[in-house]
Parts: sequence; structure tokens; C-alpha cells
Amino acid sequence: MKILLIFTLCLISDGGASKEVTGYSGGGVLIKCKYDTEYRENQKYFCTGSWPGCSDQIKTGAKNEWINSGRFSLFDDTKSAEFSVMIRELTVEDTGTYQCGVDKDWKDIYTPVELKVKEDLSYEKSISKTVHVGGDLNISCKYPESLRSDPKFLCKTKLQRAA
Repeated sequence: MKILLIFTLCLISDGGASKEVTGYSGGGVLIKCKYDTEYRENQKYFCTGSWPGCSDQIKTGAKNEWINSGRFSLFDDTKSAEFSVMIRELTVEDTGTYQCGVDKDWKDIYTPVELKVKEDLSYEKSISKTVHVGGDLNISCKYPESLRSDPKFLCKTKLQRAA
């Protein structure tokens, strides 16, 4: 019974302390994941959810180069024994638990990461642009994540000159 209990505790312990990361909607975050130097050659991954059974977002055995998968990128820096994960185009729905993982026999090594994505409310409400007749004009508008599916309008006003 004692051996079974020790084995069970080994299975549920993680490879490091939990990390908390905060990002803003529309932006990105860079998450650094340390590992022991003996695992330099192992595959690294970043997954969504709690271990075990989390869903891989990106996994690679590549070393010292950025690997991309959708909004996720991973760089395994073998010299510093850490890999970095970049998540782009964050949404509030990305908030949750993730795992930095090192693939190894029997039991992977993982570190939980809690990601919190906040809405970026620093959007512009009024934009003023000048363009020459016949020229092109590009207008980009920032808006909160919560308004993503709402209709957007562009309004033109006439400036009145002071007499």
C-alpha cells in the first residue's frame, strides 16, 4: 500500500511552480518555461487545460529556432535550458490553465501556467486624418474584444472654419 501511495504522488506532482501571466485582448504574451539541462534533446510542448489530458497547441523537437502553429510559436533555447512560447492575437476566451511540457518516458515534466487576458480599453473613439484629393486613405480602428461581432460604422463630419 505504501509503495502505491508513493507512486501515485510521483504521478501527480509537477515539474515546477505555477506561473501567472497577464495579457491584453488583441495583443500577445511571451511565456518562458525552464527545464533541467538533461532534457535539452527532448521534445517540448505547450498545451491547454490541466495535466494529464491537456490539448497540445504546439509541440516540437526543433532546437534554437522558432516553430509556428497558428497563433502559437515555440523556441527551445538549449543553451539557457528554457523554451519560450508566444501566443498572438489574444482574446478573453484564451484565459485559463496551460502547461509547459517536456516530453519524456513514463511521465512528462510540466509546469502549470495561468493565463489571464484582460480587455484592452485603450481604443481611440475619434480619429482625424488628412488626405489629398485623389489619394488613398487607410483607417484602422481599435475596439474592445466584447464588441467584435457588433456592426462598425465610419462617420464623416464637416469641419467648420473659424471666421
